[in-house]
Order: sequence, then C-alpha cells, then structure tokens
Amino acid sequence: MNVKHDNELGARIDRELKSLPLLAAPPTLAPRVMALVASRALAPWYRRAWQTWPVALQAASLVVLLAMFGGLCFAGWQLSHAASATLAAQKVGGAFSVVSAVWRTLGVLGDSAAQVIRHLGSGFIWALVALGLIGYTLLLGLGSCCYRLAYTRR
Repeated sequence: MNVKHDNELGARIDRELKSLPLLAAPPTLAPRVMALVASRALAPWYRRAWQTWPVALQAASLVVLLAMFGGLCFAGWQLSHAASATLAAQKVGGAFSVVSAVWRTLGVLGDSAAQVIRHLGSGFIWALVALGLIGYTLLLGLGSCCYRLAYTRR
C-alpha cells in the first residue's frame, strides 16, 4: 500500500469527523440512568453482588459453601468404597474388556493385511487397484448405455 495515500486518507477522515457537530444525549437519559443507579444501591443485600454483602454474611456463606464442598468430597470418597460402586465398576470394566478385545482383534487383522500386502508386493496391489478402477469405469459406461436405451424416444 502507498503510505502517503494512507496518511492523506487518515487526515481527511480525521478532519471530517472533527467537523461534525457533537451529539446531545436525549433529555430522558440522565434521569433514567440515575434512577437505575439509585435503585441498585437501595436493593436488599441478597439481591446485590456477593462482594457487596456485609462481611459477616460473606464469611457465613463462605463457611457454608466450604462445608458443602467438604461433604460432597466425603460422600464421593464413601461412594467409591461402597460395595455397590465396586459392582458397578466391575460391570463397566467388563464392557470395556469387550471393547478392548474387539480393538485387539482389529489390530491383529490390520497387521495381517499389512503382512499380506508386503508378501504380495506393491506391483500386484497396484494391478488390483487398476483392475478395480477399470471395472468401475466399465460398469459406469454399461449403466449409462442401459439408461440411454431404456429412456430414448422412438
């Protein structure tokens, strides 16, 4: 870009913006804003942000929240050592063992396919791919011929 042109354009835009008159706020804006600020200041403590609560209530709510968190952690620890949780973990582990067996089987099949490809050689594989593409093209052409024969007007 041309730096001189950019500077001239910036100066022209600046002049145009400075030549515009200042916009006046609507006359009802200031009273509405002041009323909103006053209503928020007069709101009860429980409707305001936690940081604006009285310090004693902040401390009490913090103690209650920490007690609830501690109880939740203790309940989770107890649940993890319960007999029903152990049974559920065994069932989930059984489901994952099935998935693991399927994954291992697919891995063995993939390794077998890789061994076959290495044994046959890349030339044979490329010949099979070419043969498949030729067959696909022939079937596509045959289908087009059949379609034309079926839908031609006589």
